[in-house]
Amino acid sequence: MNEKLLFLLDGYEECYPLNMEEKFPRIMNKIVELWDSREIDDYFTELMIDNRGGTRQGFPPNVASEIFALSNAHASIRDGKKKRGAANTPWDQVEESKKASVEQEGYKFSPQGFLQSVEKGDEKVVSLFVDSGVNVDARDERGWTPLMMSSFNGKEEIALLLIRSGASVHSKDKQGYGPLHWAAYNGYSNVVKLLIEKKAAVDARSNHGWTPLLQAATRGHLLAAGQLIAGGADVNLPSNDGWTPLHKAAASGHAEIVKLLLIKGAYRSVEYQDGTTPLTLATKNKHEAIVTLLTASS
Repeated sequence: MNEKLLFLLDGYEECYPLNMEEKFPRIMNKIVELWDSREIDDYFTELMIDNRGGTRQGFPPNVASEIFALSNAHASIRDGKKKRGAANTPWDQVEESKKASVEQEGYKFSPQGFLQSVEKGDEKVVSLFVDSGVNVDARDERGWTPLMMSSFNGKEEIALLLIRSGASVHSKDKQGYGPLHWAAYNGYSNVVKLLIEKKAAVDARSNHGWTPLLQAATRGHLLAAGQLIAGGADVNLPSNDGWTPLHKAAASGHAEIVKLLLIKGAYRSVEYQDGTTPLTLATKNKHEAIVTLLTASS
């Protein structure tokens, strides 16, 4: 094990990335290098989002989970360091009996404890936090809210509880991603449907212009993509640098999503800023079924 990373994890040793260490040691070393820098949040986001224009097919699920756990651990550790020297906050002013009811369930009565209960899907404790009157849009160091966390993890009932308690479906993290982006990223079509019904902006764009449909198309989530399109998502809306959902689906080999996008009016000849088309990417990556779809007469 990497002794420096174990030291940096500061009590979160259960988050040590054994699979990453075995399969992607350079990435683990880069995380260690950036741990105390301002660039670490951007690097975690890049690992979870960017597939480098189709040249990276995404991490195996066990490694992706480790990246997410490391990102959470990093945010918790940094948040804890800040709070140790901070003045009293509104969280300190909640009735002691309500704090105790949360702490009896094994959680700290804090924004991070709130987010932890959401991540674990502990609906009872989430309800205790909500009933205590705390801010349901409490944020961690990345700007994540409990609703973003529940959307990322596909916890539909908790997401609904949070929304009914006033959580904003329009909130965005520091990279500009909102709850709908994160539900689409992991393909939770039930949460995607819920958020659209609650008026989340279906074409919301991150700081880099990524939409929820771009997320779903890149990662091959057909049902989530279908829900977004049914909710009015623009199938041709590109990222800031010119990638469209069809580019991403074609590059990643997601034939069913390519078929859906074409049926719904995606421009098959759309060009990236260097002239790359979806067909260029499918051909380069040897996705023959997609090449056939893209070269068939429209």
